[in-house]
Amino acid sequence: MHYDIAIIGYGPVGAITANLFAQKGFNIVVVEPKKDIWNIPRAVHFDGQTQRIFQSMGFMDEISKIIHPMEGISFLNNKGKTIVNLYLKHDEPINGYDESVFFNQPIFEKYLRSEANKHKNIDLKLGFKLANIEAHESINNLSILNTNNNAEENITSNYVLACDGANSFVRKSLNIESFDYKCDQDWVVVDYQVDKEYEINTDRYQICDYKRPTTIVPITGQHVRWEFKVNPDDDLETLEDERNIRKMMQPHLWRLNPDIPFNSGKLLRSSAYTFHGLLANDFKYNNCYLLGDAAHQMPPFLGQGLCQGIKDSYNLCWKLTGVINKSFNKEILNSYSLERKGVVDFVIKGAMKQGDIIGSQDWLTATLRDLYLNIASFIPGLLKPLKFQNSWRIKNGIIDKELFPNNVNGVIIPHPALNIKVDNKLFDEYLGNNFGLLVFENDINIFNDIKKLNSINIFKENIYHINEDNEFNRDTKILRWSKENNISAAIIRPDQHIYGSVGNENIVNDIDKLVKKLKSEII
Repeated sequence: MHYDIAIIGYGPVGAITANLFAQKGFNIVVVEPKKDIWNIPRAVHFDGQTQRIFQSMGFMDEISKIIHPMEGISFLNNKGKTIVNLYLKHDEPINGYDESVFFNQPIFEKYLRSEANKHKNIDLKLGFKLANIEAHESINNLSILNTNNNAEENITSNYVLACDGANSFVRKSLNIESFDYKCDQDWVVVDYQVDKEYEINTDRYQICDYKRPTTIVPITGQHVRWEFKVNPDDDLETLEDERNIRKMMQPHLWRLNPDIPFNSGKLLRSSAYTFHGLLANDFKYNNCYLLGDAAHQMPPFLGQGLCQGIKDSYNLCWKLTGVINKSFNKEILNSYSLERKGVVDFVIKGAMKQGDIIGSQDWLTATLRDLYLNIASFIPGLLKPLKFQNSWRIKNGIIDKELFPNNVNGVIIPHPALNIKVDNKLFDEYLGNNFGLLVFENDINIFNDIKKLNSINIFKENIYHINEDNEFNRDTKILRWSKENNISAAIIRPDQHIYGSVGNENIVNDIDKLVKKLKSEII
């Protein structure tokens, strides 16, 4: 059997990837050894950009029912005193959604699979594992085994998307090595269900106690995620024992509710993990691509592990869709690894810094940290290492760096709500899988001259004149953003990142040059 795309792995990244490409109409097979979803929460956090991706897929109405926003987090010292409060809720979040939300992974995965089941162009091979892969420039040969009886099937695909996790069979088979950031830390992760009769405080805490760094994060409902750093003299086997877990929880239980008894509630799991920082040397080999944990692993301190896997899928989807549909040249696919590696490298380093801040086990270092954070609470710029950033600039790839360099090139555009006639829609809904041109210059004659350019056929209908006087309702956020950055027009990629922008002089001519440069890179 032949498929356009073979997706290996059906965890959350594999399920997102299957839905994204199925929505584009491609013939897909998904290979996954396990038939059922693992009913234990692992990932718990989405950022604003991830929610924006869900919205572009038409999923946000349902996902909004299963997420809970995080308004902030408190950093405490070893005496339980607040060092700094970090507020994450903003009136105008850049992506149009809360910057930080929590969710239950099994519920999320069930929803993704229910959506995938609606697509007749997805062939689910659940209970099958990949046994062999021959990766070629044109066709990939895959041998898969039925995990019940070891019966072998041979399939082929034009593309292979490896979403098969940290121990990726595909990555190993293709001999892709990874860079090790040497930041391993051992932590015990605990999922705790509070008894229903106790209403819990949903504040989140990083307890920066050098004797036992601890994280307390209420997720959804009565579910609370705890993380305890392992000390050098700890015995891991006994540390994971329920009695010892409850002993570590006891000094902090009152923060959830002072009335919660020591032995109440249920431990859903307690597992020791080594948090790694790993980045594959390449996310691409011939027509095989690595996504999610198959491509990278990072410490969890920014809550970006799953988020970055979803962003991998979104970045690859518009490019591969354009190549398969013959809208873009095949060379554009080389930018997937270049762009995503650059961003993920930055995220891993940020997570490492966060881990160093909260996880210090040295008294002197912890004391100096507390002093720094106390001072930083009065100087917001000094808190940057703690920020739960959720959108990172793409510095290399399908981005204009030479013609009209600007600090906004490569960043994600603010998420305006545009009003056409009577339909109130978010800007992303108009883009689809196409590039778009936003013109902020007020002069209608300049806008009309831009529309006469032969080069702009690449945008199809995605050319918008945004100002205070035209058919769009005024969106103060996007207009203010354009003025602050001295931008008269910007080219927006299908993933909402800015390809390039032009200033306030020679607007028509500069747009023509910029569009021609874009065409030379993708067509």
